[in-house]
Amino acid sequence: MVKSKYVSVTQMCNDKSNDDLLREAIANFRKESPRSQEWERAFTKLWSLILKCKILATSPHPKYPDLLQEIQLEFSQRISSEFEQIQSGKKSLLDNLKSWINWYGLRLGYRIKDLYREENKKLQRETSLDTQIYSSNNDSNIPTLGDVIAGEFPELMETLIQEDFHEQLSAAIQKLDCHPKKSPQCTCGEIAQRRLLRNPPQKWEEMANELNVSQGTIAAHWKRKCKPLLQQIYNELSGGE
Repeated sequence: MVKSKYVSVTQMCNDKSNDDLLREAIANFRKESPRSQEWERAFTKLWSLILKCKILATSPHPKYPDLLQEIQLEFSQRISSEFEQIQSGKKSLLDNLKSWINWYGLRLGYRIKDLYREENKKLQRETSLDTQIYSSNNDSNIPTLGDVIAGEFPELMETLIQEDFHEQLSAAIQKLDCHPKKSPQCTCGEIAQRRLLRNPPQKWEEMANELNVSQGTIAAHWKRKCKPLLQQIYNELSGGE
């Protein structure tokens, strides 16, 4: 059997010549004038080589094709200026390109994860944050959990008192003793009482001064710890999971 003297791009990507192929394709692309026909042709060959070397993170997410188009455009815009830094890595050029595209450079891998995070957040908001805290004959006046967490509830106190919900909410909030490591006075219960159980809610700046902590500390603790705990309170009081 006579072996063909011609080697496919895929075969080349699987042997030691892959770095040379990539380096040559990138050099040809970089020497052309941007947006010229030669530039377009050189990029088509380079991107085809990238795809055949199978170094791109993939995903079945329906928005992945759109994301890949964005990555392709950004690759064409940045590879020339950042190539020296990319090839200075200790690994092969192929591995360095893989890391640059998927992680620290174009961040394809992270952006795939973001697609799923956005999808999950949207689903959670649709199924929980837009759900009214409790039922009533006058549903138009009942705040949602999203209203509570965002602090957008100008008539919340009056409504809660009318529905005998305030006492349950207050009791549950007072048990929230989670606090930043160096600020034991800044518990989730304390923050929530000042933000949710006062009418009007206390301003962040005023709260920070009274608790002797920075606004950044309060804001970070509220976002990372307190909001998830409020979600749990909602689930418990509403009989959810």
